Amino acid sequence: MKIKYTLLLLSVFLFLGCQHTKQPIDGFTVKGDINGLGNSKILIIKFVDNGMELDSIFPENDSFTYSGKVKEPYFIQMLVSTSDSTTNKLTEFMIENSEISVTGNTVDYDSVKVSGSKSDRILKEYFKEDESLNARWNELKLEYDQAVASNDSVQRKTLAKELNKIFKVDRVGLLKKYVADHANTTVGALIPAFCTIEDALTTEDYREIYNMLSDSIKISGYGQNILEKFSAESE
Repeated sequence: MKIKYTLLLLSVFLFLGCQHTKQPIDGFTVKGDINGLGNSKILIIKFVDNGMELDSIFPENDSFTYSGKVKEPYFIQMLVSTSDSTTNKLTEFMIENSEISVTGNTVDYDSVKVSGSKSDRILKEYFKEDESLNARWNELKLEYDQAVASNDSVQRKTLAKELNKIFKVDRVGLLKKYVADHANTTVGALIPAFCTIEDALTTEDYREIYNMLSDSIKISGYGQNILEKFSAESE
């Protein structure tokens, strides 16, 4: 009797455990709750496969749901189509197969927040750190220009080295760090596609970045884009 009771409890625990196990997401669902949106049509621009595709959804009472499935994460913009045929950008983010929430209002662009997309979160974290380095570069560039104007060759050379370090060492290093940290996911391969330091990246940098990726990510669309950056020179 005691054994039967123990087995019964074990079965109950296993059942409850299965009930609470989160099932994999097969596709994406974007749920929006935007104050002031009303029933205005939302235009969606999808930047996919090196081109653009258009879609649209029709909210009801400030809310909308947009569902589908993507092979790989890609960048989208949502634009609100107003009654006078103009469009205002609502938000932009990386869409992926997950449950994504968009909240805010139509008055203040910065009020709109996107959550639930891991690739979007990581990409924006990278942008924030990279922008901090870029802001420092811009500050030093002003000092450099002043040194040039005043014919201060010593200060000019010192600042030139610092500017070069930020652009070609610090910012490139930050990019590589993010790729290495996320080398087993698509986001590790997509970050180089959205960085703003292509002029600082050499073919060897791209080779190093590609070799950081796991084998499964190397064959992804983003992985193959990185491969193309240096493979042509090797042929």
